[in-house]
Amino acid sequence: MTLQTLLDLVLGGVSLGGIYALVAFTLSLSLATTHVLNVAHGTFMVLGAALATLLFRMTPVGWPVAVLVLLAAFALLGLFFEVAFVRPFAAKSPDQILVGSILVTFGFALAVEALLGYYWARLVDPQPSFSLTFPRARVTLLGVVFSGTRVTILVVAAAAIAAFHLFLRRTPLGRAVRALSQNYAGAVILGVNPRLVSLTIYLTGITATAAAGALLALAIPLEPYSGLRLTLVAMTIVVIGGVGSLPGALLGGGLLGMAEVLTAYVLGSVWSPVVSLLVFFTVLVVRPEGLWGRRAA
Repeated sequence: MTLQTLLDLVLGGVSLGGIYALVAFTLSLSLATTHVLNVAHGTFMVLGAALATLLFRMTPVGWPVAVLVLLAAFALLGLFFEVAFVRPFAAKSPDQILVGSILVTFGFALAVEALLGYYWARLVDPQPSFSLTFPRARVTLLGVVFSGTRVTILVVAAAAIAAFHLFLRRTPLGRAVRALSQNYAGAVILGVNPRLVSLTIYLTGITATAAAGALLALAIPLEPYSGLRLTLVAMTIVVIGGVGSLPGALLGGGLLGMAEVLTAYVLGSVWSPVVSLLVFFTVLVVRPEGLWGRRAA
């Protein structure tokens, strides 16, 4: 293995881990604050990749306009999803919310995937696949050559994660989100508005998830039926890092990203999806509280 190959593998693993960490953290926040387990979370990545493919490859608009359209569309979709699929569970018990949300969002994911695959094949391309190309294939930093695509993915994912961190730490609404995720009843008694927090989480979370799907389409072609696999990846990272933990999501995303890239290099890309399943069940058996969590006394 040459030094250039090693650098490419590390950059590939870290950039993929950054995307995974961003997606897993948004899933984790929605679970911690609303008790809704959104099985359709990965489907929003696929929708983001599909809309980005349409905007960047098949329309004449410039990339700043395309980015704004992408973010605005999924902000609206996030608000719709919260009102239609999250708010009806507001008065239920945590157990009822968890079971009901799994069933409802699983059905939503299946319906969206089927419609997307059918209409994309009929109206756009008979072989549905969502991918993007980056204009600068290679960039040179400090005399070392890197993949321009991977560097772009890493920078954008890191900026999005840093924005989430600043939002949670430095804004009153972010502190309300953290309070609700740590102690729901206590936060409500102290005056936190759970409906406002829920709207904020799904608006920002689904927008960030769709943007992460567009980033992933720069590296890996996605298909209409990739959503549930991506949800499983996000759930695996949540299991590794713990619910509501940004450092845990970064750790889990980095580990899983590196594991998938190394598996693809050694055994072939067809084996990469198996890694998340192996990690998921191994962590559940060996350390069910997660690598970042603490064992119960």
